[in-house]
Amino acid sequence: MKLSTAMMLSLVGMALSSVSVWALAPTGAAATPSPVTAVLGGATASGGGDAQTLAQLFKGGGAGEATFSAGSTLMMQGRLGHPVLGAGRENETYLFLDVDAQAEAAAGAQAPVNLAIVLDRSGSMQGQRMQNAIAAATGMIRRLRDGDTVSVVGYNTSTQVFLPPTRIDGSNRDLALSALRGIDAQGNTCVSCGLETAMDLLARGPQGSVQRILLLSDGEANTGVRDVEGFRRLGERARGMETAVSSIGVDVDYNEKVLFALSQASNGRHYFVEDPSGLPRIFDDELRSLVTTVASNATVEIQLAAGVTVEQVFDRAFEQRGDRVTVPFGSFSVGDEKTVLLRLRVPAGDPGDRPIASVRLHWQDLVLSKEGTCEGNLVAQLSRDAAQVSPLDALVETRLARSETAAALALANEQFAAGDLSSARQTLSSSRGRIRNRQAEAAARAPAVAAQKVESEFQTQLDAFDDAERGFGNAAANAPEPTAAPDSFDGKRQIRKNADRFDDFGL
Repeated sequence: MKLSTAMMLSLVGMALSSVSVWALAPTGAAATPSPVTAVLGGATASGGGDAQTLAQLFKGGGAGEATFSAGSTLMMQGRLGHPVLGAGRENETYLFLDVDAQAEAAAGAQAPVNLAIVLDRSGSMQGQRMQNAIAAATGMIRRLRDGDTVSVVGYNTSTQVFLPPTRIDGSNRDLALSALRGIDAQGNTCVSCGLETAMDLLARGPQGSVQRILLLSDGEANTGVRDVEGFRRLGERARGMETAVSSIGVDVDYNEKVLFALSQASNGRHYFVEDPSGLPRIFDDELRSLVTTVASNATVEIQLAAGVTVEQVFDRAFEQRGDRVTVPFGSFSVGDEKTVLLRLRVPAGDPGDRPIASVRLHWQDLVLSKEGTCEGNLVAQLSRDAAQVSPLDALVETRLARSETAAALALANEQFAAGDLSSARQTLSSSRGRIRNRQAEAAARAPAVAAQKVESEFQTQLDAFDDAERGFGNAAANAPEPTAAPDSFDGKRQIRKNADRFDDFGL
């Protein structure tokens, strides 16, 4: 039975207040919810993003102690949503942190890699899909540096180790490549079996390496761990090993929820590949990220001032114990940028300085071969003059909008998958309107140097809504009947395209 319009509007409101895209949930005392050039085997490849991040364009644009910037190999910027709050009443504000790896660190990025490639070899991978997967893995191993370690696991109903952890050198690279030639496709799909075997292999690898699991799946997990919470726990286990899991969904019949939960919990990325011929590009991107890693085990610790409480942590795993919030960021490659946004409740107080939080970032610096650390304090001003109370900071507004967009796409996916195209369209339409309002507010308050990038940030979100609505509509128009649209190729493809955007909007 379709939900009523009123109920759908209520659900949209709930989603856009929680804004957590399958967020990590509390467990006990710990709550869990510049161009870059890298040399890959003698070839040069470009990666990264724009010359300056949005946060860098806003740097120094805050008031008083409501902003700070600190760091070296990793640079952290902190910012309050409202530099000036109302005195004599309770206030809500935001704490925004942006951490990016400095491009200047690229020359010193020499940490060895410990990589596990996990390939789906169930029956649905037969033929061209398996050939493309093997070709992508082959290219990756060819470009690993001498001294890097690689293992290859295949999974169907059970697992098979095709290549145990092997430290690559001039004498054994061809031997490692030959291990890929015997992989065939048959049987069912135990994704968790392959993942757990890969984690065991990584644990036997060399200490001090940058560890990653690259997991490929083209189908629904039909044996072993099957649910989102189970895959989230596997991701947390990988994160505890300082290992990110990058998951790749091939074609349209995999479960995007479990793969996204796995990657999000481990500080990895999730990819959707409609055409298996796109696999080499993703493998190349992951290798580029690995060989330019400059920091590992990065963690932010936020010490809240007396009376300040957390209402919400957006889009990231975290732990809270008393007035301390810990957010694991994992590893950083040159050009990486990661953010976290917290919604805070600030109790009533007298006019003057109001400490909000002290923030400390620490990481293992792979360039300087030592522990790195930086810190800063965030202090708001309380004023009885309503005219002095700050509107929401433009950078924080932009980041908040990204979370809202991700949550709206997730909700629209759920509605469409349940056969309720009308509610999915309504979610996209109402969310598009809210994002346009945020766009106008942010543009009016952003510094001139950041105006173009702010515009681009919001346009990307609006384009995502347009694409989702168009894709859902095409699926319904081409299906034998509208209720069959979610199970059609077009419908599944659009759901997975939407999920593929969550990393970009939430991180």
